[in-house]
Amino acid sequence: MRSAAQRPRLRSFAGLAVSSALLAGACTSPPIRVTATTAPATPLLLDVTQTTLTPEAPRGDRPPASLVTAPQGANRNAGESAATTEVERLGAAAVPNPRGVVLDGDGLGIVGFGAPAEPALSTLIEALGQPVADTGWIDPFSIYGDCPGSRLRVVEWPGVLAFFGDPEDRYLHRDPAAEHFMSWRLGTFGPDPYMLRTAAGIGVGSTRDEVATAYAAATFVPSSAGAPPSVVLETAGGELDGIFDSAGRLRTLTSGTRCATR
Repeated sequence: MRSAAQRPRLRSFAGLAVSSALLAGACTSPPIRVTATTAPATPLLLDVTQTTLTPEAPRGDRPPASLVTAPQGANRNAGESAATTEVERLGAAAVPNPRGVVLDGDGLGIVGFGAPAEPALSTLIEALGQPVADTGWIDPFSIYGDCPGSRLRVVEWPGVLAFFGDPEDRYLHRDPAAEHFMSWRLGTFGPDPYMLRTAAGIGVGSTRDEVATAYAAATFVPSSAGAPPSVVLETAGGELDGIFDSAGRLRTLTSGTRCATR
C-alpha cells in the first residue's frame, strides 16, 4: 500500500503518460490540408472633390494654374503630402471698357497717383474685378525692376499692372510711411482685354499713325541698339511711355513713378 506522500507523484506520472499518448496520436494522424482562397475582386473607388474654376482672360506669357485634387473626406497623416503647386491665376474674365478707367499721366481716371494704397486698390477692384495676382508687400528690387522706396506691392489684372509703394514722388506724397498708388503698366504680360484708352482713344494695339494723329506733339524714338521703337505722349496729367511691336502697334504703355529695368 502506497503512502499518502507518494500519491501526488503517481498522479503526475499518470498525467504525463496520458499527454504522451495524445501527442503520439497527433503525430500519426493524417496531415491537415490548407486550401488558399482568393478574396473576390472589388473595384477601387476614388471619390475626388469637384474643382470649380472661374473664367479667365488670356494668360499671355504666364504659365497656367495647376489644380489640387484629393480624395473627399481623406484624413492626411503628417507624413503624407498633397499634390499641390502654386496657383497663380485667380481672377475673373476682363470686361472691356470699364466705366471711368482712363489712361492718363496722373493715374487711371477713377484713382490718381498718390492716393492711399488700400482705398485705391479697392476702387480698382470695383472697376476691373478681382485681380489675378497680388505680390503683397515685397522688396522694391524684384522681377518688376528696381523701384524707388523701401517696399513695393504689385497687383495684376489681365494685361494690367498697378504698382503701390512708399517713394517720395511728385504726386504730393512725401510721407515715407504712407503706401500709395504710384504707377501702372499695360501689356507687360500680354494684351489688354479691358481695352483701356487715353482720353484721345489711344491704348495697347493702337498703330503708330493713330498715335501720331491723336497726339501731334508725341515724341517718337526709333529703334536702336536692340531697343524697340517707342513713343512719349504728353497728356494733361503727365507723360505716358509706349513701346511698339514689330508690326508698328503699341505693345505696352506705362505711366507714373518709374522702376528701373534692364
